[in-house]
Amino acid sequence: MTPAAGRPLTRALKVLFAGFAALALTAGALLFIGSEHTDKWFSWDIKPPLTAAFLGAAYWAAFVLLAWTARRRWWEDAQATVVPVLLIAVLLLIATLVHLDKFDLDSLAGWFWLIAYICVPPVMGLLIWQQLSVQPQAREPEPGAGALAPPWLRILLGLEGVVMLCAGVALYVAPVGARELWPWIVTPLTARAMAAFVIGFGAAAGWAALHPRLRGLEGAAYAYATLGGLELVALARYGDTLQASSAGEAAFVAFAALVLLTGFAGAVLSYSSRASSAAAGS
Repeated sequence: MTPAAGRPLTRALKVLFAGFAALALTAGALLFIGSEHTDKWFSWDIKPPLTAAFLGAAYWAAFVLLAWTARRRWWEDAQATVVPVLLIAVLLLIATLVHLDKFDLDSLAGWFWLIAYICVPPVMGLLIWQQLSVQPQAREPEPGAGALAPPWLRILLGLEGVVMLCAGVALYVAPVGARELWPWIVTPLTARAMAAFVIGFGAAAGWAALHPRLRGLEGAAYAYATLGGLELVALARYGDTLQASSAGEAAFVAFAALVLLTGFAGAVLSYSSRASSAAAGS
């Protein structure tokens, strides 16, 4: 079989993804585990605790995606991570600057958040620009590298991506009006913070739907399953916070469960294709 061409992932981007993974892991712990104590440990006080747990789950899902990407050898396998991560970073920076008065700038955590999100977009943009200048090299085929996602999975990802993008954009652009559709009470800042992640993961789902290789969506599948599972755990912990109609609550729970199942299906299919290919080649 003729080796395919690919761009090696630069060491700088690997280090960046690994650093982002460590930060996402830490932020997720502060928000998901310490969801009732954000006034002490986080960059701003987040109420109710369900909102903090929601954001913590999103950070932990991002950690899974970033940690997986940091171990990739090739740029083509990392591209699915770049779009959502950069999108989330830019949207969180804008939300931070718009609501800067809500942040605890008398604390190290507040200043760390502000400086980090000011620095992330330009640094990431510079490293991506450097990555694109790397010359392609021969790439030996990996087990299952050519396996394609089944049409039903791509359609499901596409539909879920559209739903998340629409909901996220509405919540981000008009948080006061759109928050009436959210299952629990949120402030403009927390609405935009959650919307940034919803938009980012919606973009990741859309990317996976448009790029059929199972290998390319493997990391996103792990992150997707993590997101759905942890959001269900957060809802179980703080279910009494929900204030929308029973239909709204049911829709939110059903969508989180669907995200979990979709991510799990993608992960299983990707693993199975690699195992089958490796067995056939042995």
